[in-house]
Amino acid sequence: MSVSPGSSAIRIGVVGAGGRMGAMVCDAVAADPALALVAAVDPKAAGREVHGVVVGAELRALADAGCEVVVDFTDAGAARLTLSWLAMHGMHAVVGTTGFSDDDLAMFRTDFSGSNCLIASNFAISAVLMMRFAELAAP
Repeated sequence: MSVSPGSSAIRIGVVGAGGRMGAMVCDAVAADPALALVAAVDPKAAGREVHGVVVGAELRALADAGCEVVVDFTDAGAARLTLSWLAMHGMHAVVGTTGFSDDDLAMFRTDFSGSNCLIASNFAISAVLMMRFAELAAP
């Protein structure tokens, strides 16, 4: 979906877009008129098109697209790197990944001082919360 200048749609990126759940997140974002899927990242699916967005291999695709909120649906190892990158770039994060330690959570609390991070490891239950959080976090 292309977003017109001045659009009030929240600019969403999805990391892990090539996976089953990541693809479902892309579908949900694309179906919501209050949200705009503007970036997708997954090294294993790079070059594929999802709802008019070409999947990138690197996180910089999120910054290039001007993402306001990024949904990460990868694994704990990849998410640790992604979340640090998102915090450094002031992007809000919604995470559907499991396997974080208490030390990881403490690091995320420190890293996300200029933006927000919601970790919803039971994503099936939390999908609706993700959409609401995206609405609240973007302003």
